[in-house]
Amino acid sequence: MPSELADGSRMPPRPSVLLIGDRQHRDFADAILWLQQHCRLQTAADPDAANQVLDQTGLPQVVLFVQSRPGQFAQADIETIHARSPLSRLVVLLGSWCEGEMRTGKPWSGVVRIYWHQWAARIIPELMSASAGGGGVWRLPRTASGTEQFAQATEGPWPSGRGLVVIHTRLFCDYQALSDACQAGGYSSTWDRPDHSSFADGATCVLCTLIGGDPRETAVVTRLANRHAPAPVIVLLDFLRCDDRRRMLEAGAAATLAKPLLVGDLLWHIHQQCLGSGTAAVVPSSDR
Repeated sequence: MPSELADGSRMPPRPSVLLIGDRQHRDFADAILWLQQHCRLQTAADPDAANQVLDQTGLPQVVLFVQSRPGQFAQADIETIHARSPLSRLVVLLGSWCEGEMRTGKPWSGVVRIYWHQWAARIIPELMSASAGGGGVWRLPRTASGTEQFAQATEGPWPSGRGLVVIHTRLFCDYQALSDACQAGGYSSTWDRPDHSSFADGATCVLCTLIGGDPRETAVVTRLANRHAPAPVIVLLDFLRCDDRRRMLEAGAAATLAKPLLVGDLLWHIHQQCLGSGTAAVVPSSDR
């Protein structure tokens, strides 16, 4: 990896991450692949192995627990690692079997909690910002409550762009909510009703709301991807599962998100996908 950018400035060092847990579980495959490519990543199967890694490699910037099911780790495990590496940011990436713990369990304290389908918008910006000396939610003190973390996550700043976002959804209230989110990022929008579909030329991005779990919905994604190419199609599902995500990507979706979601997460994905597809028109910093 080169140490300097094209303008002669030095690139920030890659952030150091210690991952603890089942790195083979499919819920975390994409996240771990990205971490391997962009971070100095060390892995450990459990807290005992993590202590050995800490003895050998020193203290990381981030300790990332990956939990595929409830009960794999205890609060005592979190506190043990914190005592060994008190300056590391403690983050938990939770698999699909953990999504009910806010109602039926006792979530750990002193950590940032992220679900498997949120990883890209919640982990990538934080790690890239941390490596450059900045940071968002992860820069809050460990004692910050979930409410304080949420407030920090919702205050921005958010990625900005220009262009038309086609919103394919059945309900007008869903269109209004997504349109308001797009407007906050500088985008205009148009409503594409399933029962009265109309063609919008020059789309920058397409948002499509679906229920999930019905394989027949993939035909909708394929039709939208073909109609609006090269604009990326981002699918929002009521209850996202790995199989739903795989089907949507195979059908032509560029990304899948779970509802509900934060405005900042949605705008981050729109920004990233439009940059990748070449449809982005990024707003200069002087215009923000």
